[in-house]
Amino acid sequence: MNNELLHNTIITLRAIEPEDLDLFYKWENDTMYWEHGSTIVPFSRYALKQYIQATTQDVYETKQLRLMIEHVRDKVCLGTIDVSQIDFFHKRAEMGVFIDKHYQQKGFAVMAIQLLLEYLFSFLDLEQVYCHVPKNNISSQKMLLKTGFVCVGEKKHWIRKGNEFEDVLFFQKLK
Repeated sequence: MNNELLHNTIITLRAIEPEDLDLFYKWENDTMYWEHGSTIVPFSRYALKQYIQATTQDVYETKQLRLMIEHVRDKVCLGTIDVSQIDFFHKRAEMGVFIDKHYQQKGFAVMAIQLLLEYLFSFLDLEQVYCHVPKNNISSQKMLLKTGFVCVGEKKHWIRKGNEFEDVLFFQKLK
């Protein structure tokens, strides 16, 4: 992987390392984040360790990629950026970004998305990237619009939140 492609003067998108286990354990088991993701049960250290080991597999085989967002100067992990549902025939993939609560609203997510899009469009030659965002998650919607995504639709009652269902907006960015 060409690191210059995944790097600017402030952040680097890097592969997951075994040393990231404690951070993953903290993030994946913090219920505050569960409503915005797909986690509904706690993860064990063992399960996360296996996941980290599996991330070394080829993106063409697994059809997914998770990168750590690391601050260049401080070497602190700010969050992760994920690509899943990679379809090399139709040249599209789903993207998700997570920023630790201590680093939100500082522009790191926008920078990470810009770096990732450059990689996906130029190196993997994808044609489009898409995201599902809960309708009430205004900050994520603004972040996507800032990076050139367009809201192209709405899915009704798409995610469950307690005993209610919530709509999501479908965002898309073309090459």
